[in-house]
Amino acid sequence: MKIKIVLAVLFDIAVTSHVMAQPAKPGLKFGNSGKFRIMQMTDLHYHYEPLKQAAGTLTFIREAVERVKPDLIMVTGDLVVSEDTRRAWQDVAGALNDTKTPWAVVLGNHDSEYELTNRQIIDLLTTYTYCLAENGPDDITGNGNYVLPVLSSSSDGRPAAALYCFDTRKQHNWLRYDQMDWYRQQSRRFAAENGGAMLPSLAFYHVPVPEFNEVIGKPTTFGMQREEVCCPTQNSGSFTAMQENGDVMGIFIGHDHNNNYIGCLHNVCLAYGYKSGRQSYGEIGRGVRVIELHEGERKFTTWLLQLYECNQKENTWTPVPHVEPRYMVTYPDSFN
Repeated sequence: MKIKIVLAVLFDIAVTSHVMAQPAKPGLKFGNSGKFRIMQMTDLHYHYEPLKQAAGTLTFIREAVERVKPDLIMVTGDLVVSEDTRRAWQDVAGALNDTKTPWAVVLGNHDSEYELTNRQIIDLLTTYTYCLAENGPDDITGNGNYVLPVLSSSSDGRPAAALYCFDTRKQHNWLRYDQMDWYRQQSRRFAAENGGAMLPSLAFYHVPVPEFNEVIGKPTTFGMQREEVCCPTQNSGSFTAMQENGDVMGIFIGHDHNNNYIGCLHNVCLAYGYKSGRQSYGEIGRGVRVIELHEGERKFTTWLLQLYECNQKENTWTPVPHVEPRYMVTYPDSFN
């Protein structure tokens, strides 16, 4: 009996020491300027070989963060496509973490094609100090359904905006009803804490919804559309759920490497990120999308930055000599 007690005490000490040793995760907060800047990267498609191409993607991460100086890095899926997956994820997560900037991910259709499941991937990522991703509730579809509150710049520290992250899982899958039920519950909770008013919000996931087709060709759609929208053939109504709820101002996705446009439908923006990795297809260059939230308003400004010209087939990777904002728009003014 005494041995059991001693072992139990030692186990408690070990667990407590481990918890105490884990550094606290950084919080997200509007700056004194009333702005909160997100840098969206997408579709890194990282493979640790060949080494030169792999190094190009890791260098891209560091250069982009140094240039944009974001408050949060959001990567919208298909980060790693590689055997020896744990090693590849450690490369990418290490590069993100070394920037000492809070970062989060949603997973894409390729991320779980190798040795690690989505749950195992996020379990690995959460060991990194600056990673804010979570596996999310066990009782809804997918891994990586979570919400990040952005606190007010004032001393009361109340949430002033919300960033919803969803798992779209494999290609041609869609956001499920249980994911939308969870989203509505979170939204109502934030509204109750905000005097009944919905928090200005954004949503991030990987695979586009069919509504992305509806803004193509509109005079208030900005950016490039060089390939068909690769979306589920079944419409689960997730866009309508967000539109009716009234808090989500914009949906930001990845998946289609030759699209980076943004348009607006029923007062909700539909926006692609800018393909960021060197090691897969895409003929419109490599870059990032910058999103800047305005505290206390249903308003954001967003633009694209191209950092490299890239041709994966010809193995070219050329820095852009003059990096400047492209297709800058402000919601809602630019879409009236």
